Amino acid sequence: MHIVVDEVSINPITKGHERVVSTPSASLGILRHQLVKHIGFERLKSFLFSFGWENGVKDAKKAMKEHTSVPYLIKHGPLYHKENGQITGVKHICHLTMCEDNQHVKSLYSEGIWYGSYEAEEHIRLHGYSDTPQCHTLVGYASGYMTTITGVSLLVKETCCVAKGDAECKWTIQSQEQWEMEGEDAHSPYEETPIVKELAYTYEQLLDQRNFVTKLAEFQSKLTEEISGGSSLEEITELVYDHMKIPIVIESIDFYQMSSAGLSPDECGELTDDMKQYFSFPMNDKEEKPPTYPLFFQKRIVHTEKQTRLMAPILVQKKIQGYCSFVYEPMIDNSHESDYLLLERFANAASLILLNEKTRFESLERMKGSFLERILEGETSKAEIIKRGKYTGIDLTQSYFLVMIDFSIGTESFEEEFQLQEDIYEWMIQYFSEKKKSVLINMRDHHLIILIPDAALSYEHHETFFRPLMKTLRADFPNGEFTIGLSNQGNEITSAHQHYEEALVSLRLSSKENMMSFKQLGIVGVLINSKNTAGVKTIAKQELGSLYDLSDSKMVDLLQTLYVFLLNGGKLEQTTADLNLSMSGLRHRIRKIEHTLDKDLRNPQETHQLFLIMQSLIALGELKMN
Repeated sequence: MHIVVDEVSINPITKGHERVVSTPSASLGILRHQLVKHIGFERLKSFLFSFGWENGVKDAKKAMKEHTSVPYLIKHGPLYHKENGQITGVKHICHLTMCEDNQHVKSLYSEGIWYGSYEAEEHIRLHGYSDTPQCHTLVGYASGYMTTITGVSLLVKETCCVAKGDAECKWTIQSQEQWEMEGEDAHSPYEETPIVKELAYTYEQLLDQRNFVTKLAEFQSKLTEEISGGSSLEEITELVYDHMKIPIVIESIDFYQMSSAGLSPDECGELTDDMKQYFSFPMNDKEEKPPTYPLFFQKRIVHTEKQTRLMAPILVQKKIQGYCSFVYEPMIDNSHESDYLLLERFANAASLILLNEKTRFESLERMKGSFLERILEGETSKAEIIKRGKYTGIDLTQSYFLVMIDFSIGTESFEEEFQLQEDIYEWMIQYFSEKKKSVLINMRDHHLIILIPDAALSYEHHETFFRPLMKTLRADFPNGEFTIGLSNQGNEITSAHQHYEEALVSLRLSSKENMMSFKQLGIVGVLINSKNTAGVKTIAKQELGSLYDLSDSKMVDLLQTLYVFLLNGGKLEQTTADLNLSMSGLRHRIRKIEHTLDKDLRNPQETHQLFLIMQSLIALGELKMN
């Protein structure tokens, strides 16, 4: 079968007339449906509004060529709209006020109803009922037409719509300014960015993002390469500055400068002081205390009169060690999101470097601790000790002291206790490192043992040296109780074990003073140092009698009462305060002790001997006093 259609008849279009394409409303509904599939309902609203707007503007300009009367054009506008076939009928009530020249519109307010809206019908047919009005083309047409003929920015809003299930499609026209005064959204969909421009903008953003991700990956790769090559914190800081051209400061948690780039030393000092002032807490009392600063685990932007800082924490083993900062001119409000992503990786690199340094440092210190343990065991020759001491940077040919520190902080588990020991051990290592004192530190029997090879640390100066240490230690561990025992000055490293025993004895007797040197013990130190343990116990049993029954809690209470009473020189008031006893209760215990011992506690000779015996028992570890 061969079918030929040959339609050659041509209806010429007369100049000045438009060609009319006959399109059923169902076809426009199909177009609308396809637009929803491709650009979605939100974009559809803008598209159809613009489509209607342009048609309204076109019809308005056409009408204005024949008539210039604004009232006439307003009256016939809905009729032009009806002729387009988009509606089957219309009701329009307009309140118009003209200016004195009768040429310009002063104010306008209109209300009306569209009947037979094709948009509402097609929306229901293809999508069902909607939650919002759907006559976007009609709204756009009316807005464009009325704005063109009046010269005023007018906006139509559909208040009721058949597509919503309402009985009629009602609408209101007024100026955008009036809509704003009523608190309504006066934004015209015609003013929205075309989707082509949005796509172009999105593409540019994606391209910028891709370029930044590439830059970020290269930055990360370079940092990793430098860390693997063993670069220092200062070298990494210079590398990042060369890459970013933004001044950099790395500081500890108390804002001690660790590294910087892009700033002079004077500038760094000024900006660091500015940060200290910004973060420091005001003092509430007159007591001198080191300033404290808040810790923050997330990025932070700080604005002061002197600088704007983008800060990121440096975390080492889940603890904040300091902060990396990019420094900008004061009060710069630009977005720093891309800079922060680079800063975050820089802070991670700094964390790795500090972790490596910490690991190396702790490994050396633990090796030195093991070395101290071998010295105390007395199994290494003097020559070997001195040789190994030089490897660790310590001259063990000079005189030294052995220090023992006891600590107690309420912990609920073995894990917490172990972590506490580690924290205090690391704290002590860091303290002596900052003081630039080469020492040997080890943990032994839950005590810190410190060998200080320093002949200048004489008995006249040991309090001057250790008081600040204890003050700082208590400030950093406020819930802890700390006591110190100090040995005699040692001149032979092979005698370290003897001086260890001296420090231990001093520690056991330092409960009231918190710090005790072996020299302060006097005759007690000599008794214990003579290793006459059996003799001390024999005398204790002889002089203390039944009180020396440490298995009986009542006897132990009486012993403690006796010791505190003697320690206070027989002062009843001080003893009652220390033991939290009433005066009558203390007198009753004293009488019972005197009766048990068959001794007069007012006799200085007898009380002195009892006190020495009890101190000896405490020093030997036989007796413990709270």
